[in-house]
Amino acid sequence: MNVTRWYKNGSIDAFRQFCIQNKDKPISVKLTNRSEPVVGALHNYCLTSEKASGLFLLLTDSVIHPAYYGLEGIESLHIFPSEIMASRYSALRPET
Repeated sequence: MNVTRWYKNGSIDAFRQFCIQNKDKPISVKLTNRSEPVVGALHNYCLTSEKASGLFLLLTDSVIHPAYYGLEGIESLHIFPSEIMASRYSALRPET
């Protein structure tokens, strides 16, 4: 099953699946304390504990240090149309 969005009241398994399926892809993150969503390439995620769980986003193609957003501050996650962001994120990660 393809997970295209996740909401705060959703399961942790759905959060994990969203992150696995959308790694290195552009996503939109709606935060509980901001009106505008944050858009970036999903770099990684962490589910080690309640306080340390969250995700890491590459916000631009020129910054190599990802921004961290804790799970408690995330309202929802959504895939971002890749055709809109394709040129912005095409060089984010080198091919391995």
